[in-house]
Amino acid sequence: MKISNLNITTEINILFYSRKVIIAFLAFSFIFILSIFRKNLNDSVQIPLFLLSFPLAIALGYGIHRGLRNYFISNSKYPLVLKIICNVLEISKQKISSKPIDINIEDFIKDNNLASTYYYSNNPNRPILVFNRNKIRYFTQEYDWDTFIWDFYIKREGRFTKEVLEYRGLNQDNTSIQDYIEFEKIEAKNHEIVILFIIHDLLFGKGLSRYY
Repeated sequence: MKISNLNITTEINILFYSRKVIIAFLAFSFIFILSIFRKNLNDSVQIPLFLLSFPLAIALGYGIHRGLRNYFISNSKYPLVLKIICNVLEISKQKISSKPIDINIEDFIKDNNLASTYYYSNNPNRPILVFNRNKIRYFTQEYDWDTFIWDFYIKREGRFTKEVLEYRGLNQDNTSIQDYIEFEKIEAKNHEIVILFIIHDLLFGKGLSRYY
């Protein structure tokens, strides 16, 4: 299957999770190989080799992942958008050009099997988040993208992480609202919501996602 045939959610999920998998696989492989030759190595050699296996696995894993990321981006149907998403999700830190993005939002949503309306995870009949071109609605509040300021971050809680988006904007009554969105409360695939925030920000908003 060609990379260009993959939707952007699949591309991002592969890149997001593959780095840890690659590093873990390399570390296990190095330790396994060393264990095979253990009998032929004395303690003064074994210990340094075992200690070196972890930083070596990390360095090599980052290198392989960087090559994989560059391959995905260069072959993606939406390379610049994919690069920006990688920056926002801390997969990479790449320089982003300031040139305008010419993408039809309906085509982008269709190509990547995304939706415009998302529902509360505990109530599939209750819309919680709606993307409507230059407008966004969260619960009962609707905002224009040109006055919508947001900040996405990954919050770490022990071994677990949570994706949070803080925002500030003027609602339909011209009232300034400051709130936050926890993506885990919305029924959606991993990273699907942040992808929609980024593409709408690039097309209708202030382009804040370029500066991560």
